[in-house]
Amino acid sequence: MMVDMALDDMNATSKTIKDEFENIGITVSQDTIQRRLKDAGLKYSKPLSKPLLSEWHRQQRLTWAESMKNYDWSKVMATDETSIRLHTSHKYTWQRPGERKVVRTVKYPLKINVWGCLSKKGFGRVFWFKNNLNSEFLCHKIYRNALLPSARQHFGQSQWVLLEDNDPKHRSNYSRTWKSDHQIVTLSWPSQSPDVNPIENLWALLKVKVAQRRPKTLEDLVNAIQNEWNELPSELAYNLMNSMESRVQSLIDSSGDYTLY
Repeated sequence: MMVDMALDDMNATSKTIKDEFENIGITVSQDTIQRRLKDAGLKYSKPLSKPLLSEWHRQQRLTWAESMKNYDWSKVMATDETSIRLHTSHKYTWQRPGERKVVRTVKYPLKINVWGCLSKKGFGRVFWFKNNLNSEFLCHKIYRNALLPSARQHFGQSQWVLLEDNDPKHRSNYSRTWKSDHQIVTLSWPSQSPDVNPIENLWALLKVKVAQRRPKTLEDLVNAIQNEWNELPSELAYNLMNSMESRVQSLIDSSGDYTLY
């Protein structure tokens, strides 16, 4: 009963469970509740943050996944953008009882925007920039200087397919025309689906590795990003892209709802 209370209510705490027991005439301490829940294998931790999906989103994701069940992912270049900030702070740290460590934070920390790509062949070029991204910059700087050279390196003259999300800059008329002029074929992509794009998992890893270098200046941050990117093993890129079949199947199994990737 106690475990069911904890699992059924997203906002349940040892106190709310204690109160519920008291409402039915049972006295139990919060310490006992916490001990029983831990003995049952439960852990008090943050839930995963996933997009709020409407029925339309779920249906679109499911339809897309069913159409991709037998897709050949060996010719796909997955791409994405993210931001990496200077002086990021850790959320958890070891502390002595009765002491509290203090982390000084910057209200508006400096950041670098990063674009990257990968395929089963390995990692392509990484491109960093400070300015806000627009369609013209995307096409004439990133696509031209990072995407196309990476695609030539990975696929030679063979046809390949671009995987990118539905960001308006990716789908603008300007970008569509530029990609069409350069014979770039874009994979259809369902809305609200960061859990399907394997490069999202890469960003989480890269940010940890960059933070471990403890960059102190913007130049340090850029160098850390470039160095860590260069050290990424090609096996990681292969495994990430190879996970696409499982991601598609997980999407089908969840009827288009979020997956645990």
